[in-house]
Amino acid sequence: MRLTNTPNAYGAVSKLMHWTTAAAFIGAYVLVYYVIWFMDDSKPESLPFLNAHWALGIIVGALVMPRLLWRCFNVTPVDPPGAIWEHRLAQVAHILLYGLLIAMPLTGYLGTGADTDFGLFSIPGFNSSSGFEFISRTWGVDWKEFEAPLDLVHHFLGKWVGWSVVALHIFAAIYHHAIRRDGILLRMLPYGKY
Repeated sequence: MRLTNTPNAYGAVSKLMHWTTAAAFIGAYVLVYYVIWFMDDSKPESLPFLNAHWALGIIVGALVMPRLLWRCFNVTPVDPPGAIWEHRLAQVAHILLYGLLIAMPLTGYLGTGADTDFGLFSIPGFNSSSGFEFISRTWGVDWKEFEAPLDLVHHFLGKWVGWSVVALHIFAAIYHHAIRRDGILLRMLPYGKY
């Protein structure tokens, strides 16, 4: 398998970043909904699950810029035959996906007041960072005032936007594979041949 993309298929780097992002994003959702549905998030027992949710969110956020740069400086496989509106819709869907992959980790981290433990190292919560200290000093806001709107945006995106955009992406992949049979899904599968 080639590392770089070709006009007909995605390379190993694109596939690795795509599937790592997808697994981390879906894993973060599964963990947080496990806490919401089956645990009390104010109890200490939920902290390892929340920490894993935060860690996966940070991984998603850390992969966004390399993915965008790789996409900009690499060949993008050609679009399959289709109407102009289909190609425009696919472009809008990808923009929404990348926007979500930026907004969810960003609002999640900025609204988290706890350290994220990765085992070998930890990332301090935004409330103890020099960034928040600057914001607090410059605009005179305390942590509660700063955190509340970010949590609101993060939860809104997670509850309403995230599910919709991801479901649309999965539906489109299945539609192309099962109905159009144009090989779009196979181009992104780890060992898919197109």
